[in-house]
Amino acid sequence: MRLFITKTWHWSNIALLKWSALFLGMLLGAYFHEYVMKNAWVIVICVLLFALRPAAAYWKE
Repeated sequence: MRLFITKTWHWSNIALLKWSALFLGMLLGAYFHEYVMKNAWVIVICVLLFALRPAAAYWKE
């Protein structure tokens, strides 16, 4: 079994994956709200840094 395979996803599968990740993040944020609020700026900075590479790769091509 290969762990990483190249596959073209249908747009609806990508949308469902993104919505499920969003809802999981909301659930975890609600459950661990004290930790999330205490470290909100660190989380925001990490999100921006993680989003920087895909955004740069998108506009590079």
